Amino acid sequence: MEVFRYSLDKGTKKFLCPNCNKKRFVLYVDTETGYYLDEAFGRCDRVQNCKYHKAPPKGKKAYLITFLGLNNITDKAIKLTDLNGIIAIVPKSQILEQSKNDCWITEWYLKTSTINYLSSENKYFNSDEMSFINELKTIEPLPTVKPSFHSLELLDKMYFENSKIDNLTEYLKTKFTIDEVLNMMKNYFITGTNHFWNNATVFWQINDKEQIQGAKIMQYDRFTGKRVKEPYNHINWLHKATKEPDFVLCQCLFGLHRINEDYQKTIAIVESEKTAIIMSIFLPDYIWLATGSKSNFKFELLKPLKKRNIIAFPDKGEYYNWLNVATELSTLNFKIAVSDLLEQTDFENGSDLADYYLSL
Repeated sequence: MEVFRYSLDKGTKKFLCPNCNKKRFVLYVDTETGYYLDEAFGRCDRVQNCKYHKAPPKGKKAYLITFLGLNNITDKAIKLTDLNGIIAIVPKSQILEQSKNDCWITEWYLKTSTINYLSSENKYFNSDEMSFINELKTIEPLPTVKPSFHSLELLDKMYFENSKIDNLTEYLKTKFTIDEVLNMMKNYFITGTNHFWNNATVFWQINDKEQIQGAKIMQYDRFTGKRVKEPYNHINWLHKATKEPDFVLCQCLFGLHRINEDYQKTIAIVESEKTAIIMSIFLPDYIWLATGSKSNFKFELLKPLKKRNIIAFPDKGEYYNWLNVATELSTLNFKIAVSDLLEQTDFENGSDLADYYLSL
């Protein structure tokens, strides 16, 4: 596995941000020496309001290209046949590393070629042209570990036998009819629990094969419906509550099990699980899924939806980030559109589609 020598500090220490002057700045650290880099290199945690991020120069960027065939044709060029059968003549100088079935080709060359590369893994190689480079170092790869799954019996026990009241559901009963809320709970197996906090909500991550890949526990205020964030974010996982130290969490989209209900319905994706369940009541003609975090809007989690029509509704302030991902996915034949509805409103950054519909 390849990792960068310089990475953002994983500790809790924060510094003054050079842009917004708030003590929310995470510095880059040299992983070999343990020392911080210059105070200008870091990232502000206020991603919605400040967005300052200055990383060390990284060197020459390359993408991993898997091939069917790679043959020498001259001393300076090779013929590459990629997995789609596309043939390209590649200068040897633009292949930075090669193994049996794949190779790393420079971004500079790929931008001028017909090789599909935007969804591929990328990394940076050292360049003699730069005096300060975030160089890569090689570490031993970790052994492959299979993802863990919760049992269906555990879901049955918590959802049917030992059901608890949860604050979020009680709040939603003040906004919608009892039948609407109960139907939503049935569709998503929304469960109350007293694990970690009283009357918390369990969001089960069930994949399209009906395997339970995880269960996120979150605490909400019963009267406002807002997530409890003070004195800390009230988020945890069921496998920690049930004391399963060997559980390997491998997330999937929340609500993914619902895509098999109706193959004609368009899939709608939002960030928050709460937003997904609320929107399933407002607009039931869509199948509503949630990523659980802005960074989970990515190929690995969206792969099961490749043949479906998809509309993504990012939180305000995330439109262009999700649009960039959707553009790359479109090159892989995903049918995906990104809505800029929230960008046209006066809502604060971080507001979501549920905020918009509940305000109407």
